[in-house]
Amino acid sequence: MATRETVRIQSIEANVYLDVWFYKPPGEGPFPVIVAGPGMTVTKDAGFQGLGKSWAEEAGFASLMLDFRGLGASDGEPRNLLSLRKHLEDYRSVIEWARGRPELFRADKIVVFGSAMSGLQMAELVVHDGSLAGGMAQCPLLDGYATIMSFTPNPRLLFWMCVDYVRGKLGFSPVFVPAVGKPNEFAFLNAPSAYPGFVHMFNFSDMPFDRAPNVLAPRLVAEALSTRPGIELKSAKCPVLIVHGTQDDLLPFSITEKVVAEAGENVKLVVSPGGHFDLVEGGKDYDLNLQAQLQFLRAL
Repeated sequence: MATRETVRIQSIEANVYLDVWFYKPPGEGPFPVIVAGPGMTVTKDAGFQGLGKSWAEEAGFASLMLDFRGLGASDGEPRNLLSLRKHLEDYRSVIEWARGRPELFRADKIVVFGSAMSGLQMAELVVHDGSLAGGMAQCPLLDGYATIMSFTPNPRLLFWMCVDYVRGKLGFSPVFVPAVGKPNEFAFLNAPSAYPGFVHMFNFSDMPFDRAPNVLAPRLVAEALSTRPGIELKSAKCPVLIVHGTQDDLLPFSITEKVVAEAGENVKLVVSPGGHFDLVEGGKDYDLNLQAQLQFLRAL
């Protein structure tokens, strides 16, 4: 059976450590390994345990699942400040940590995995890191500009984005807004599936969603507008698997479909019939998602 232990990995900031779960397959290493990050305000304990166990026991891949700086059990201040740039740095810190341990991990078989917002980091890495063996993403954000522009404009959110963006440039503390809400509530995400979907994911955690920090700094919108690694996927240095549902009401399937169509043969899209949260453990399309990932990993 697979085992799990927690390791603390130095980030690029002095004395700031990432909290990472190391899933180890049965047998002796070195193992191929997946470096996996959750999406938006989600932490690694909110529904990713089943993937780590299955990757290890059914495909022979170890995994390193991280909480980004300022989130979950990782160090970092200010707390709950999402930064796409810092998340990419955190992925790279874990990848380099794995590469530095040849007794545990195969440097030629490192795969990166992204979920929802961390699809941006997955795409960035497979395009620019020529040593990776593969990339996987579920219901991913791949093109920040196209995705933000597909949303109905929210003047209140845009106002606070401008305020928070300026505060960030001046070095002031962030302004936070609700990250996830119910329809018609003011929140960064308030699509019909958002609130029940986050509740479902955090049911796997020791902290239920109604007690989790459900906030983000809206300067994230400005950063996302200029983050478009999906349009570069035609230059991916390794095979890529993307699983996305046609009924996703958070991240439009049509954007992923267009990105993949323009990316070429190195990027494979597996289409599921359901929504965003149907792909996570307990969702109706979870097995489809998992089996696609296992098949992809075994072929590497």
